[in-house]
Amino acid sequence: MSLIKKKKHVSKKNKKAWRKHCDIKDVEDFLEDQRLEERLGKFEAKKDSELFVVDTVGEEKPEVVDVKPLTLKQKKRALLPQTPKCYEVLLPTSKVQDPNAKRNHVNPVGTKPTALSKLSLKKQFEKGAYLKKVELARKNRRIVRDKKRRIKEIRNTFDKNIWGEDVLEVKGIPSTLCDDFISTEAQLHNVLPEQRLRPKPAPPKTLVTRPAVVTPHPGVSYNPSYQEHQDLLQQVVQHEEKLMKKEAHLHRVTTSLFSRLTPHEKENQWREEMSEGLPKPHNPANSPSTPSDNDTDNEYKAINPPVKNKKKDHKARRKQKERIAERERLKREKIDKKKITDIYKLRKLQTLISGKEKREEALRVKRAARRALVAATAPPALSAHRTPAPQPDLVEPAQLTGDLRNISSTVNLLRDRFESLQRRGALAASKLMMTKRKRLKAYFKPGHKVTDQDVENYLKKKMVKKTTKKAVVTK
Repeated sequence: MSLIKKKKHVSKKNKKAWRKHCDIKDVEDFLEDQRLEERLGKFEAKKDSELFVVDTVGEEKPEVVDVKPLTLKQKKRALLPQTPKCYEVLLPTSKVQDPNAKRNHVNPVGTKPTALSKLSLKKQFEKGAYLKKVELARKNRRIVRDKKRRIKEIRNTFDKNIWGEDVLEVKGIPSTLCDDFISTEAQLHNVLPEQRLRPKPAPPKTLVTRPAVVTPHPGVSYNPSYQEHQDLLQQVVQHEEKLMKKEAHLHRVTTSLFSRLTPHEKENQWREEMSEGLPKPHNPANSPSTPSDNDTDNEYKAINPPVKNKKKDHKARRKQKERIAERERLKREKIDKKKITDIYKLRKLQTLISGKEKREEALRVKRAARRALVAATAPPALSAHRTPAPQPDLVEPAQLTGDLRNISSTVNLLRDRFESLQRRGALAASKLMMTKRKRLKAYFKPGHKVTDQDVENYLKKKMVKKTTKKAVVTK
C-alpha cells in the first residue's frame, strides 16, 4: 500500500518563495510548443505530402551501382555552394513574418555608385590609369604565354652531360656516404659547411685590364728627389684633410648637437625650474628705492590709470587719411620704378642665364665622361662590399736612408697583393670582421697553503697591468 504524502503548505508572500514553490512546468511546455510551431509551422496547416511518404518500392533492395568514390578536391568543391557553418547563426530560423511589411530596403555599401565615386573614376580615366592597367595586364599575359611556349619547345641540342650533375661527390658529399641505403637528407646533412653555405660567386661580366703591379709614385723611393717627395707629401696632406673633414662632420652632427653641463650648472638649472612660480625671497639690496609714505601723502594711485575714450576730430582723421595715402603713393612709385629698372636689366639677365646654362652643360658633359670612364674601368661587382681604395704611402723625411741596406718596409706585401687582386676583379671584395675577445677576469683563490708573500706578488702583478694599460691609453 503506497503512502500518500501530505501536502505541504508554505508561505508565498514574496516573489522568491512563489517561484520556488510554484510548479509552472505546464506553462513552460506550452510556450515551448508555441515557439516550435512559430519556427516550423503548425501541424494542422501542413499538407499530407509533407507529413507522409508513400512507399511504392516495397521491400525490394535497390540495385547497387558501382560509384567511384569522390576525391578530397571534388568533395571540397561540392561543399562550395552550401552555407558555411560559421554563417548559419546569422540565418533566420523563425518563420514569423516581419511585422513591418513596408520596411525600406537599404542597398549594401558599394552597390550603387555615388557622385564622389563617379567623379574620382572620371579623373582616373582622364589620367590614363585604366589604360595603364590594361597595358600591364596585356604585358603580363604575353610574358606568361612566352614562358609556356619556351617550356614546350623541344631541345634540339644534346650536349648536356646527364651523368655529371648527379654524381654525389660533385655536390660536396663525402665518398663514404654515397651508398644507396643512406637517405638524401643524411647525405646533405654531412656536407662541409664551406661547400654548403658559401655559394660560388658569379663570374665577372666585364674583364678589367689593369696592371698587376701599379707603378708607385717616385716620392716613395728610398732616395727620392726633393720635388717628388714634396709632391707626394702634398697628396698625403690632402688625403688626411679629407679624413679630418669627414671626422669633424661626424663629430658636428653627433656629439656637438648635445650640450654638456657641469654638475653645478645642472643643479642650478634644476633648482630654477623647480622653483618656477614660487614667491622669491625679498632682497632689499636689489629692490628699487620706493618713495616714502610722507612723499605720497597717503594718496591712492592706481598702477594702471583708467583710459579715456577720446574721439578723434575731423582734422585728425583727415591727417591720418593723408598719411596713409602718401605711404601708399610712395610704395606704388617704388614698385613702378623697380619695374622700369628690371626692363633695362633684361639684357643683362639674359646674358647671365645663357652663361650659366653653358657652364652647366659643360659640367654635365664632363661628369658624363667621367662616369663613363669610371664605369669602363670599374671592377665587376662580385659582392656587396666595395673594393678598398689604395692608401697613399709615404716615408717620413727622418726615415729616409739613401741606401737599400738601412731601409725599413712600411707596407705589408701580402695585404698589398690581396687588395690588388680585389681591385682588378680577380677576387670578390671582402670586409674584415673582427671577433670581440671575451674579457676574462682573474681571481685569486685563497687556500690554507697560501702565504702572505703569494698575496703580495699577486697584488704587484695587478698593479703592473693597470699602469701599463694607462700608459698605452695616454700614448
